[in-house]
Amino acid sequence: MAAEGSAPGAPSHPVPSAAHLPPWAGWTIGLVFIAVAWFVALATPGEAQIQAPFRVPASVGDAATGRSFTVTFTDLRRASEVSADGWSADGNWLVVDLEAEAVQTEAGTSIQYAKLELDGVQFDASERPDSLAGSALAVGAPREGSLAFELPEGVEAGEGRIELALNAINQELDSMIVLSFDLAEVKTVDQTELLENGWVNP
Repeated sequence: MAAEGSAPGAPSHPVPSAAHLPPWAGWTIGLVFIAVAWFVALATPGEAQIQAPFRVPASVGDAATGRSFTVTFTDLRRASEVSADGWSADGNWLVVDLEAEAVQTEAGTSIQYAKLELDGVQFDASERPDSLAGSALAVGAPREGSLAFELPEGVEAGEGRIELALNAINQELDSMIVLSFDLAEVKTVDQTELLENGWVNP
């Protein structure tokens, strides 16, 4: 017979409260909460990731469009001598030809950030020859030109990445056109001439 005051069908023994759980159960619950918190922390992007530039992958021959500009890489090659408009220099050069144009507005639209990252080491585009870097871009009228990167002697392989952006100092929350490649697979020539920096002929 049920105890006086108890509801019909109620268990005859009280259900253990959290305070009466065995010690191992408390430890297990605590470890579960720690694990969940750890996974949440890993999945939550940090401040640097939130403000990182929006990388737009590119490939040779195909247009890559960011928020404010479009770039088409047309050729990639290595050379031991480069020349442009009466200037020439020997060395270990990586040269890329490209076309670029503005997307939304022409005001302040020019490639101010042009870098090569090779196995974690960064190289700026050479300022010795005239290049497309810094040239004003127009909407609907692409410009063409070349960028030349001078590498240390003997460097012939490595995972490379050419990065282009409009802001030379701060690329946060902006588009960055990125061409990734294997330096060992880039064709090599003895001498090459840089494209003249100018408008693309229709």
